[in-house]
Amino acid sequence: MRTIYSIIGVAVFALLTCSKVVAADAKTTAEACWADGIAAYEAKEYDVAVEKFEHIVSLGYVSGDLYYNLANSYFKLGEQAVEEGLNKFSGGELGRAVLNYHRALRLDPTLEDARYNLELAVDNTNDTEALPESFIATIWRNISNLAHSNSWAVSSLVMLALLLALVMFYLLSNSVTIRMIGFFGAILLVVGVIFSIAFALYSKYEAEDDNRAVVICADTTPVHASPESGSKIIRQPSQGVTVRVSRSHGDWSEIIFADGEKGWIRSAKIEQI
Repeated sequence: MRTIYSIIGVAVFALLTCSKVVAADAKTTAEACWADGIAAYEAKEYDVAVEKFEHIVSLGYVSGDLYYNLANSYFKLGEQAVEEGLNKFSGGELGRAVLNYHRALRLDPTLEDARYNLELAVDNTNDTEALPESFIATIWRNISNLAHSNSWAVSSLVMLALLLALVMFYLLSNSVTIRMIGFFGAILLVVGVIFSIAFALYSKYEAEDDNRAVVICADTTPVHASPESGSKIIRQPSQGVTVRVSRSHGDWSEIIFADGEKGWIRSAKIEQI
């Protein structure tokens, strides 16, 4: 019996040791690819940069900065095609750039450069039917993106603690001045707590919204009225257009555009953010 336990123990130890070695090798490879990718990007070897950054993603190491650099590499690679006598973004680089900018912002909504570059990339798509965002909605989104959802949640807890302290001052103090400070300060903190919670929930919703997808194609791709190739084509979005996926049927996915129009597209032509 002891022999069996000894064998099991040795096997478990060997398995854990091998796992640690594999993890260490993967981390070393990822770090080397990161350095090579940055060097390739600076040398304008964007195809090499894409290869290196994509390999890091395949190893399971992802971050906002990684997706941001990958998106930049795809975008520059698509622009570089013009210098080589090809059409701009002819290899689907624009769609990949938009996709990875979205993924970068999903992991780190505070990456303002990624948000700015995403807007530049979207300007190259034919997503002209999208509903314009209102001024208030823009302000709301910009404020919520100043911090992660967890940071907003912590802020609300801190303000709630201060609120309780001010309420105590108001109830226990005999000074009119302190009571006034406690009263009006508490009102301001109540408003602050409400908005912090709202920003936290909005930021969390944006980060966890897994129904969004980006159209990935070389040029444009047809969207049909039903999940059949022979059905009416209702729209032809270009690569890089962001949609929402409502359901799937075989090799088809029903998507919803920003203006609310629905249609069916080949699932292979879109990729989830």
